[in-house]
Amino acid sequence: MKKFDIVAVLWDDHIAFERSALLKSPDMALIPTLTVGFLFKETKEVVLIVSNLERYPDRDEANYLVILKSCIKGMKKYGSIELKKIRYRSD
Repeated sequence: MKKFDIVAVLWDDHIAFERSALLKSPDMALIPTLTVGFLFKETKEVVLIVSNLERYPDRDEANYLVILKSCIKGMKKYGSIELKKIRYRSD
């Protein structure tokens, strides 16, 4: 069993444009986004937030986001959850 923090992350989502008129203010393209889930991994550059974990007999699958720390406006912890070992893609 391992404990994972339950978190809410407010971050600026960014976007790529193709064949579009240039924006006068590129800051307008950033979209404030709130993501809620559990903090699965954290590195120097990113956090990985899992919002849905499904356990199958032969594998685990999840919905998750990899968020650049430089885009995070705020993150708040709301307790923790204890889970059995999560099986990675290579397991």
